[in-house]
Amino acid sequence: MATKEKARGPLLRFPRRDTVNLSRRALMGMAESGVGFLLGAVLAGAEIFGQYAPFGVAAVAAAGSGVTGFCTLAGSCLGYLCLEGMTDGMRYAASAILTYSVAFAFYDARFYQRAWFMPGIACLLSALTGIICRAGEGWYGEDMVYFVTEILFAAAAAYCYRVVFTQWPRMLDQPQTITSRQWAGLLMLGGTVLMSLGRVEILETFSMGRLLAAVGVMAAARRGPGEGILAGACGGVALDLSSGEEPFYSMIFSIAGLACGLCREKSKILAALVYVLASGVVVLWNWDGGVRMGMPMEALVGAIVFLLLPLRPTKETALPAALPRQGEEPDGRGERVARRMGEMAAAFHTLYDSLRETLRPEDTNTENPAELFTRTADKVCVKCPLRSVCWQKEYEATRGYSNDATGPIMERGRALATDFPGQFSTRCVHFPEFLGELNRELTAFLRRRQTLRRTWETRAALCSQYARMDQLMQGAAAELSAGLTPDLPRQEKLRKLLRSMNVEGGVVYYDRDGHLRVEVPATEELKRPSARRELAEVLGTPLREGEEANGHLLFAQAEPFRALAAVAGAPRKGEHVSGDTGIWFRREDGMLFLLLCDGMGSGPEARQESSQAAKLIESFLRAGMEPDQVLETVGSALALRGEAGGSTTVDLLSVDLFSGRCCVHKQGAAPTYVRRGRQIKCAVGQSLPAGIVTGQQAKPDLHKFRGEQGDWVLMLTDGILCGREDHWLRELLAGYQGTSPGELAEKVLKESQARHRGEDDGTVIAVLLEKGKER
Repeated sequence: MATKEKARGPLLRFPRRDTVNLSRRALMGMAESGVGFLLGAVLAGAEIFGQYAPFGVAAVAAAGSGVTGFCTLAGSCLGYLCLEGMTDGMRYAASAILTYSVAFAFYDARFYQRAWFMPGIACLLSALTGIICRAGEGWYGEDMVYFVTEILFAAAAAYCYRVVFTQWPRMLDQPQTITSRQWAGLLMLGGTVLMSLGRVEILETFSMGRLLAAVGVMAAARRGPGEGILAGACGGVALDLSSGEEPFYSMIFSIAGLACGLCREKSKILAALVYVLASGVVVLWNWDGGVRMGMPMEALVGAIVFLLLPLRPTKETALPAALPRQGEEPDGRGERVARRMGEMAAAFHTLYDSLRETLRPEDTNTENPAELFTRTADKVCVKCPLRSVCWQKEYEATRGYSNDATGPIMERGRALATDFPGQFSTRCVHFPEFLGELNRELTAFLRRRQTLRRTWETRAALCSQYARMDQLMQGAAAELSAGLTPDLPRQEKLRKLLRSMNVEGGVVYYDRDGHLRVEVPATEELKRPSARRELAEVLGTPLREGEEANGHLLFAQAEPFRALAAVAGAPRKGEHVSGDTGIWFRREDGMLFLLLCDGMGSGPEARQESSQAAKLIESFLRAGMEPDQVLETVGSALALRGEAGGSTTVDLLSVDLFSGRCCVHKQGAAPTYVRRGRQIKCAVGQSLPAGIVTGQQAKPDLHKFRGEQGDWVLMLTDGILCGREDHWLRELLAGYQGTSPGELAEKVLKESQARHRGEDDGTVIAVLLEKGKER
C-alpha cells in the first residue's frame, strides 16, 4: 500500500545513506569477501599428520552466513578439490557446504550468536562426514586418535578464527590492547597458514611455510629471547603437526629464536647471522644423512628477507629511579589500566556502531502525505451523495488532483482553495468542510513528523555520546600506555646539584606534550624561592613555581606566553543579578581557557543557566577533552532537557601558552574582537546557542589565529552592543594606549551603559597577551 502511494504522490524523502559511506562500505565488503576467499583456499591446504585437513571447514564456520561467508566457502571448496584429491576433497567440501547451510538457516536465531555454536557445528559435521567416508576402511587405534584430534582441531580452529574475524578492526586500531583470547586466535590463524604454505616448495628445496616462519621468529626475537622462543615454538609445532613426523621443527625454531633474541641489543645483521648459525648447528646435531640440509639455506634466505624489513630493536628505556610515591603500586598497574580502558573504549565503539545502524533520518518520515486525503475523505465524503462519482467513477482524476496539490500544500504547511483545480472545487458540494478537515489532518501530520524528528535527534545525540566516550577512553588509554621520556643529560646535571645539597633522588623527564618536568624531594632547601631559579639555571629552562604532592616538588617548564585578564559586568536595568557568567583557568599542560556564557533572558534563572553551562564546560576541559568536543557534548546534553531547560550562548577562547596558538569557539555568542597594533579583527559565528540543537548541529564555530606580544582580545555578551553598530567599540579598542585589562573592560562597560541604558545584561572580558617576561 505504501509503495503504491509513494509512486503516485510527489513525496519528499531523506537520503537513506551518504553516497561516500555507501561506496566505502561496498569497497570494504569486496575486500573482506576477497580475503575470505583467499583464506578459505589457503586454509583448505593446511594438514595435520599429513592427511587431515579440517581448517577450511573451520574457516567457513567462523566466517558466518553473509557474502563473506559464501566467498570463504567457495575458496575452501576450491582449495579442497585442488589440494586434497577427489575423495578427501569431496568429503571436506561437503562438510564446508553443510556448515555454511546451518549458518545460513539459523543466522537470526539467538543461539547462533553463542561463541560455541558454530565451532560445535563444524566439529559435529566433520565427525559425521568422516565417519561416513571412513566407515569402509576400518578403525584402528592410531586412526581413531588422529580422527578425534582432527574434529577437536576443527572446533578449536573455528572458535579461534571467529575471534579474529569478528574483532580484527579493533586489533588493528589498538594492538596494545589485544587480549589473550585474541592472541590465541592470531596464533591459530598464523600457524595454520604456515601449515598450508609449508606444502609449497620452491625449486624443490625451499618451503614457503618454513621461510615465513624463519622471518617471523627473527622479527619476534627482536623484542627479546622470550618472544623468540614463543614464536619459534608456535611455528615449529604447526610445521611438525603438518609433517606428522618427530618434533624437529619445534626444536630448531625455538633454539634459533632464543639465540637471535639474546642479540636483541645488537645490530640486525648480527642477530640474523646468529639465527642462521644456530639453525645450522641444530641440523648438524640431528644429522640424518643430509635430508634436512635445506634448512640452513631457508634460514639464510629468511635472514635476507628479515634484513630488508623496516624493523628496529625495541629498547625499553626506563626513567631513572625516583623516590617511591605514597600509594604507588609496582610496575604494570598503568598497563593494566590502559588495557582495560582500551577494551572499554572498544565496547563503547561497538555499541555506537550498532545503534547508529538503527538510527536513520528517513525513519522520521515514513508516513505518506497522500494518506491525508484518504483520512479527510473518510470523514467528509462518507455522507456525500457524489462520493461514488469522485472516488469510484472518476477516481483517477480525483487522485491526480490530490497528487498535484500535495507539493504546494506540504511546502506551505497549509491547504488553500487555489491548490485545487476548478473542476474539483466546484463539483465538491462540501468543499469548505473538505478544506478545513484537510488542514486539521495536515496539522496533526506535521506535529507527528516533528515529534518523530525530535525523538530521532534525541536518540542520535545519546548515541553520539558513546562515540565521544570511545574517543576519551582511547586517548586516556594511549596516555597511560605511553612511557615518559627521560632527559639524561639534564638528569645528570640535576643529580650533581642535589648531591651538593645532600639530597638524594630526583628525576627530569618530558611529558606526553614534550614539556620538561622536574621532580625532586620536598626538602626545606628546595622549597625556597631561590631554589627554582637555581634549578632553572642549571637545567637551562625556565620553570614555574613548584607544586608539592606526596612528599615531592614538581616543577613544570614555564610557558613563553602569559595572559593578563579582567572582567567587568553589570546586570540588566531593574535586575539585581546578571545572567552572564565569565571565568578563566589554566590547565597543567599550559592551555589557558577564558569562558563567557550568557543565559537566555535575565535575572536568577538566566544566571543559573549560564553558570551551569560554564561549570560543565570547565569540568570537561580540566579533564583533558578538546574544546570543540566539549562544546558539542555540553550543547547536546543541554538540548536533551527539552522545554524543561533554556539555552545559553558560549564564547570560549583557548590559548596555548607554549606556542601562542589561539582559537575562538562560539555557540550563538556575540562577536570577539582581536587587536594587533591598531588593526582590529572581528570573529563572528553562525551557530545556535547551546541547548537548542543536538549532534552535528551543536558544533561550534571556530576562529584560529596565532597570538603575538601585545595582542588584545575582547570578549563580550550581546548586552554590550544590544544588536547595534560597533563603531564606537572599535574606536575605543584601537585608541586604548594603556596596559591594564581591568581599565579597558571598565571603559567598554561604561560606554555601553551610557549608550544603551542597561537594556540587557552586559559583561566584558579583556585579555592582554605578553611574551618573554619572568614570572
